Amino acid sequence: MSIIDINKYRENGSSKNKIIIGIVVAVIISIAISICAYIKVGAFREWVDMYILRKNIENVDIACIDINSSNNPSIYAFDKYITVLEKNILSMYNSSGNKTEEIEISVSNPIYSSNNKYLCIAENKGNKIYLVSGGNLLWQASVEGTIEKISVNKNGYVSVVEKGTSYKNIVVIFNSEGKELFKTYLSSSIAIATDISGNNQYLAIAEIDTTGAIVQSNIKIISIEKAKSDPTNSVEHSIAENAGELITHIKYQDKEKLICIYDNSLHLIENGKDTEIMKLENKIIMADIRNKNNIAYVMERSNNIFSTSRDVVIKNIQNNNEIRYEVDGTIKSLQVYDSNIVINLGTEAEFINTLGWLQKKYKSNQEIANIVLGSSIAGIVYRDKVEIINL
Repeated sequence: MSIIDINKYRENGSSKNKIIIGIVVAVIISIAISICAYIKVGAFREWVDMYILRKNIENVDIACIDINSSNNPSIYAFDKYITVLEKNILSMYNSSGNKTEEIEISVSNPIYSSNNKYLCIAENKGNKIYLVSGGNLLWQASVEGTIEKISVNKNGYVSVVEKGTSYKNIVVIFNSEGKELFKTYLSSSIAIATDISGNNQYLAIAEIDTTGAIVQSNIKIISIEKAKSDPTNSVEHSIAENAGELITHIKYQDKEKLICIYDNSLHLIENGKDTEIMKLENKIIMADIRNKNNIAYVMERSNNIFSTSRDVVIKNIQNNNEIRYEVDGTIKSLQVYDSNIVINLGTEAEFINTLGWLQKKYKSNQEIANIVLGSSIAGIVYRDKVEIINL
């Protein structure tokens, strides 16, 4: 090959490289523009969700589980399973609607608590309690009194609130193997809720004292390690709120931050310090604290003097950033679990994540009776079936 031929070859190769680089740059710019448009332009986002990502689904297109309402089934979702408890058998179904496991659970009036890969089931006003993980029954136990409330943390530690003894309430703690670690006794107050921190070090008890003229709400933080040997001297922190404020729920989120819901405010307790996060104004319709590091609530928004609409607001407790998700229609209920949020609109349901991004939009030809929500699965409950949504 001559020198002239070599130069032509090099020039052709250089031109091809420039064309390839130009195409790559154009593709990157197009992708960046599309992402920005998806985030910023609602109409474009809806078009992409519907026609490209296929997020819109109808109940004729998805797997379902047939149920018999005469058996009074109890439906629940956790982890990647839909569970149906009837006739003392807990049936577990995967995302395709196939039954994967059956576990004997002798409970007729169940209450549930789930966290991570654990599902705790107990007999409401009874004395039996069970812990399930995956398709296995890890342990079962009985308590002396009658069970009122249960809670399980992400590692399988369980707290049980019972009554029926000489005390108003007793709180019993079990580890993930079903070993009873200790009991704490409430003689003058009532336990409204309990939760165990993610590092298994602390038990939080939300209680109210009704012995006085005004209801007093208190939060106790108990050291689990100290309580194993000396339950009476194991309280690390005791927080008393203003008289008249009514505590309704508590939940440990990441980094051992305890979120507390009162009838008029939300609080954060960290390292024994109590901080008010926000007031629950009249425009706030409902709130839930079971997300990771977020609070989700529904707020009314005035469009004009004649009409109002509602937004779902997702507030990050780490940095106080808020994301608003606009909703068309009347919100029947709001449920959260892990990083998922589901908005029940009656004959429609919208599933979003904590970034405010739509995961799935479900449309039905009948009224939705209930929705159950897990970390990667949801169930739309009707009288005779449960339809499965993969998240």
